[in-house]
Amino acid sequence: MKTLLLSYLPLMVGLFFGVGAVAVFVRSHMQARHLREHGTPAEATVLQMNRTAMRINKRTVYDFLLEVRVPGRPAYQVRCHNRAHDWNVFFLEPGVRLKVNVDPVDPQRFVVLGPVSQQRPRSLQDLVAGIGHRLDPVKALRDLQTLLDEQIITQDEYTRKKSEILARM
Repeated sequence: MKTLLLSYLPLMVGLFFGVGAVAVFVRSHMQARHLREHGTPAEATVLQMNRTAMRINKRTVYDFLLEVRVPGRPAYQVRCHNRAHDWNVFFLEPGVRLKVNVDPVDPQRFVVLGPVSQQRPRSLQDLVAGIGHRLDPVKALRDLQTLLDEQIITQDEYTRKKSEILARM
């Protein structure tokens, strides 16, 4: 009987953690939904945006520092980790203003609804061309690698633009 229980122990532990992970995901989703519907409307400005080594579903997770302004209250800063892809913003960089809903009980909890002003997506050619005209070739190569990592450009486009940048060095 003891060996039978020991043989099922890894399965039971895996099932326990699997159910726990699903419960955390569902709870997080429900909290975000509640904030979208009942949160206090506010505006946030991206102050810093740093790429992390973490990826979720092939999308990079960023470390954001935001300044949140709730009407009638002083502005405050919030740090969070998230995928920019989840925020329905075409281009996200420091200075971009976002519509957010803030938890009235815990102002550190918020959900991003989208950009304050309508953003127009740039064409792929504009993105790639803009990277090539940067004065700092190292920065241009990093930006080009980011476009490839985010699967915005193909490997062929990456190789072609990389050779142009390297030729100017």
